[in-house]
Amino acid sequence: MLPPALRAGGAVSWQMIARDVWNLSVPAVTTNLLQTTNAFLDRMFVGRLGRDALAAVGVAGQGMFLLIAISFIVGTGATALVARFVGGQALGDARKTLRQSLTLSALIGAACMVAGYLLAKPAFSLMGMEASAERATVTFFSITLLGVMPLFVGQALGAVLRGMGDMRTPLKVMALVNVVHIVLDFLLIFGVGPFPRLGLAGAAIALTLSQWVGLVMFWVALRRHPVMGEAVRFQRLEVAWAKRIVHIGAPASLQALLRISSMLGYTRILSATPEGTAALAALPIGLTAESIAFMPGLGYSMAATALVGQSLGAKRVDIASRYAWMATAQACLIMTIMGVVFYLLAYPFARWFTHDPLVVEVTADYLHVNAYTQPFLALAMVLSGAFQGAGDTRTPTWITFVTMWLMRLPLAYLLALSLGYGTLGAWWAMAASVIASGVLTALLFRAGKWKRVKV
Repeated sequence: MLPPALRAGGAVSWQMIARDVWNLSVPAVTTNLLQTTNAFLDRMFVGRLGRDALAAVGVAGQGMFLLIAISFIVGTGATALVARFVGGQALGDARKTLRQSLTLSALIGAACMVAGYLLAKPAFSLMGMEASAERATVTFFSITLLGVMPLFVGQALGAVLRGMGDMRTPLKVMALVNVVHIVLDFLLIFGVGPFPRLGLAGAAIALTLSQWVGLVMFWVALRRHPVMGEAVRFQRLEVAWAKRIVHIGAPASLQALLRISSMLGYTRILSATPEGTAALAALPIGLTAESIAFMPGLGYSMAATALVGQSLGAKRVDIASRYAWMATAQACLIMTIMGVVFYLLAYPFARWFTHDPLVVEVTADYLHVNAYTQPFLALAMVLSGAFQGAGDTRTPTWITFVTMWLMRLPLAYLLALSLGYGTLGAWWAMAASVIASGVLTALLFRAGKWKRVKV
């Protein structure tokens, strides 16, 4: 389960480091690109239903991300602990982490589903949407809540696999989930053959069913694992282990909550611009198109988490640092190239999703502005993953708070509303905060306090 550089012992060349990073990152990057393709096609189908449907999927998606952020309490803690235990060859503790993570994720997922049903309507009413878009958002979100618990448990299983350095199994799972989601999207949105035409509700049902399929796939895959198979079962939750997982995962969850909640505030600012619903429709399209560039960064971030955690477990701090910087360098190169691509193809990207002239124009502006941020986004994403692999989830959380809450939101309000630049001002506020996040993350990682974190 350990990468070759850690098994080799002694001096390790940069070529070996680069090969380990590449071999682990390629499946993770491919997994995330499949996820992006999934969202890409989903938005394209929903775009045929009109502006309200696009806005609903975008806003409801942010609400779902808010719930998913809570799953990081278990996912991030499980990945960091399993990586350390695998690196130190403490496989009994790795199995214990798996069992406790399953139970904890199921309990949290059930609680989030109930809370989502109780809070959905009052929460979305605060977003300042037009009445028709608000109704569509509540409908879509209410159906997708049925997939929250399987999503939480599936993410915990995937987190354990990533901690072991297995990026190929999540790739296989995502491939099947994509197929199920897109096929059901096509059948249920448009009513093909014997299937009813359900429109936006059909999109929500397709997403929910695909999450159940993902859970089953992860469960079966881990049950067949030669080391972890017998550990795949729910176990009575032990307070000491729950605290250990939460101690690492809670700051990562808070970081995600800060990011998503700030995006909700950002969305509220967009709704108050002259572009209104068109701006709300453009944001998810822009994010989906941009994710073609930043999903590789997320894949490299996952690889950095596993490699840094395993290195520290094996008492090789020097290799942990080299893994982190190599992953960052490779991600920066790929994301910079992709940033150039979607800068040049901004209008074609936008027209794949919608033919509304105003939405196309606003989306193209988003892509043109955020193309400049891609190298800095790579720094922030990959080194945050390295921090998490070390068990230091607090530093990325503080960076997120400073750059998104203290910088992005006030600057977006100033440029978009106070100074009257509309969505263009909001896009530049987003870009400035991403650049600041990348620089600050690199400086703090280089300071090296993460090397002394205990998990």
